[in-house]
Amino acid sequence: MNWVDKLNNFDENNIVCVGIDPLIEKIDNLGLDLFDWCKLVIDTTAEYCNIYKFQFAYFEEGGIESLSNLKSIVEYIKEKYPAKIIIGDSKRADIGSTAQAYANSMYDYWGFDVATVNPFFGTDSIVPFSEKNGAIVICKSSNKSSHEIQNKISGDKYIYEEVIEIVKKCNSSNNLGIVVGATYPKELKKIRSSTNLPLLIPGLGFQGGDFKSTIQAAEGGKNILNSSRGICFPKDRFESISDYSESIQKALIEFIKNINLVSS
Repeated sequence: MNWVDKLNNFDENNIVCVGIDPLIEKIDNLGLDLFDWCKLVIDTTAEYCNIYKFQFAYFEEGGIESLSNLKSIVEYIKEKYPAKIIIGDSKRADIGSTAQAYANSMYDYWGFDVATVNPFFGTDSIVPFSEKNGAIVICKSSNKSSHEIQNKISGDKYIYEEVIEIVKKCNSSNNLGIVVGATYPKELKKIRSSTNLPLLIPGLGFQGGDFKSTIQAAEGGKNILNSSRGICFPKDRFESISDYSESIQKALIEFIKNINLVSS
């Protein structure tokens, strides 16, 4: 069963994803080590959340020890919460044997259900992933400068529309999805109207994407609605670990409430 099969097992179309972004300074202020922080966030949110997305950059920033903790926490989720989907947000991309090596790393070593992929190299960067567990391919990202490439015209299409066609072509195993930021609801609506691929939608939390315009634009398929810092670090200071845990849960419940207000 690939990650899309697991996704389709969830009843709802708008599925909550908590992004695990380990901001080391904030974690140190809590007096927790990295593994215990990850475990606390996961155990606190597991009742309400079906997907976790691990931001590789923050783990790599911490070196070998942080990466060892990442390996341990992925194994912890797979053992304790096997129905959850685990995304490795690494945005890996390359060609030929090196792309294959990245795919082998993300799935055979790290054990993620699916990884994010940068399509800049074309099909060569996607096929090694699609031949294994699949991929979530960057299409229209949430950052401000995404227009510099993604909104350029190629023939009669935007580059982000060309990406969709490439992903469709590589999707013979039905295990591909795309990333579309909540910060671009106009493009999101256009993309959803052209495909029923699963969408990973970041940008609803810290980046300030609007719930109503995002969810209405994304109607018509499975959507993974992600918040990372907005849930993991909902305020600047915490009185205690229990205050921190309660704040995480409160932020997640509020996030779900905002989704449901639009979806109902």
